[in-house]
Amino acid sequence: MRIITVLHSHGCGGAERHALLLMKLLRQAGHTPLFAGPQDSWLGEQVAQLGIEAIHLPLHGFYDVPSIVRLTRLCRRWRADVVHGHLTRGAYYAGLGGRLSGTPVVATAHSTNAGKHFGRANRIIAVSEAVKRFMLERGYGADRVRLVYHAVEDRFPENAEQRNTMREKLGLANEDIALCLVARMVRDKGHDLLLNALAGLENSPLQTFFLGDFDTDWGRRMKQLSHERGLDECVHFLGHVDDVYPVLAAMDVCVAPSRREALSLTLLEAALVQCALLGAETGGIPEVIRDGLNGWLFPAEDTAALQQRLQGLADGELDWCGAGIRAREDALQRFSLHSMLDATLAVYEEAEKSA
Repeated sequence: MRIITVLHSHGCGGAERHALLLMKLLRQAGHTPLFAGPQDSWLGEQVAQLGIEAIHLPLHGFYDVPSIVRLTRLCRRWRADVVHGHLTRGAYYAGLGGRLSGTPVVATAHSTNAGKHFGRANRIIAVSEAVKRFMLERGYGADRVRLVYHAVEDRFPENAEQRNTMREKLGLANEDIALCLVARMVRDKGHDLLLNALAGLENSPLQTFFLGDFDTDWGRRMKQLSHERGLDECVHFLGHVDDVYPVLAAMDVCVAPSRREALSLTLLEAALVQCALLGAETGGIPEVIRDGLNGWLFPAEDTAALQQRLQGLADGELDWCGAGIRAREDALQRFSLHSMLDATLAVYEEAEKSA
């Protein structure tokens, strides 16, 4: 199959990482992917490094007529079997380009708060049950919406050997329990909830690392909040990290205190390197975390409940080591690359037949 991936973004988030991985898997399986979107972006740079064919489409706003024309012509000239849009703007342009060229359209919904512009897609992929429910509530028919869970690459074997080296680099002692929050520095990710919960702990061996570009308004506010709450010795801001796996391999628990989350790729990555998981009961997080098995849940935005879980980790009442082992086993079983690729190809075939 020949698949055009359409995505507008200049940053690096879950949707961008997923789209890149999917293009890599498609190529490995003998298909031909092409990326259509801004080339002056993280995804554009990654695609270029991998040698995947690409075309620059700026996709300015929702009224970029030249981009629509170029995408339509590309679909025809390249004889695409499917045009696949990601996120709202990608779904919008893929829908227009596909319909104007007669190419089947698939669009992936990556969030629980953006449901516009998916109407031209022959099939809609929801990345979690939470997103699927949201899309159905927005009026999209059940006959068009398909659940396809994300997956992530398993790099545990190569990174497990780096654990001790990375812990030394991060200044971690043997008795320290390392927590991480890997996310964009925006309010939805709940950095403030975690900081406020940490501030109330007593005699805690927890060391917490924030991975994400803190040179943002929210990031600067969180650094200030951390200082005000007296957490300078136990909270560390590492900034944006291109390859999170070596850092994750040094962690013991991955925390997702999100106010809103479709399906956290970071939780899957952390699970594969045997991190225990701790997350809010919101969006797709409960679809990843099985409370008491591979980690623990707490009510969303409930700082007291989060603090109770953290105190349980600090006091040794919660077995983070055992939960981490079970997290890897569970992730390998439920979120495999093979399953994601097969399910996506099945959606492509449905879209072709329905076009």
